[in-house]
Amino acid sequence: MVDLLSGPIKQYPVPKVQSQITTEWIRMAPGGGAANTPSALARMGLEVTAFSKVGDDPNGRFILHELEQVGVNTAGVCISKKDSTPFTFVGIHSDGDRTFIHTPGSNVTFNLADIEMDKALNCDFLLYQDLWVLPGLDGKSAASLLEEARRRKIVTFLDEAFGYGPKRESLEAMLPHCDYVIPSFDDLQAVYPNSSVNDLVDRILAHGAGAVVIKMGPKGCFVAHGDVRKQVEAYPANVLDTTGAGDCWDAGFIAALSCGKDPVAAAQIGCACAAFGIEAVGGSTGVPCFESVRQRAL
Repeated sequence: MVDLLSGPIKQYPVPKVQSQITTEWIRMAPGGGAANTPSALARMGLEVTAFSKVGDDPNGRFILHELEQVGVNTAGVCISKKDSTPFTFVGIHSDGDRTFIHTPGSNVTFNLADIEMDKALNCDFLLYQDLWVLPGLDGKSAASLLEEARRRKIVTFLDEAFGYGPKRESLEAMLPHCDYVIPSFDDLQAVYPNSSVNDLVDRILAHGAGAVVIKMGPKGCFVAHGDVRKQVEAYPANVLDTTGAGDCWDAGFIAALSCGKDPVAAAQIGCACAAFGIEAVGGSTGVPCFESVRQRAL
């Protein structure tokens, strides 16, 4: 999707009370997990292809241009003649947190028929990003994609976004086909209320996932892999914009695994990548080369 980011926002307008507010800056950038994570991976030097759907409109062309500029292969992006490109106004608040006004566009119609399977499964790692945002794929359709990927010995990952509201059924349909599940603690709380991080790990593993890393914002993340359960701390950062922090974490984690790191070391590199991400405006613009990310994790 296209993100239009503006801030800092102290409050939103109220009709007939305060109908206008002012901000200091505005920026336009590709957004959403299908742009942020591939862009961060490409910035770190990895070969990556994005599979998504945009409209045949200026916003869609902007996304394709921006992704290609940082080295993302966009051959898997389907262009719709009927749908608009997804769009989000991102309000950046003074503490770096953000709120969203979203127009879903082609995310609603994106489905398996839009994906060339041989291209999508010509890889070593496959990330299904933004569960609960893609109603035409989430659940059984996505599970079939991940199942086929694992049959071909591809390492599979699942992340989510709050989207239309977390749905337990679609999540649990996909878990048996995931080598790594890498969700947000806060979002999982909406699916399994009042659960501790260990409770959440137990639930996910009980549904057949291979390993779990739960992202916990400024508290870092919690890794559960084999017999290992370990809290990994976040890195200090000068927070400017937390948009895409989790997507950048995903990129650092996957990049580290591709270099042979174990899951705990990979999670540390994920936290370092997220720290770079939140020090710049936009979902991945602050991410440097992999060596710089690795050095921050030392």
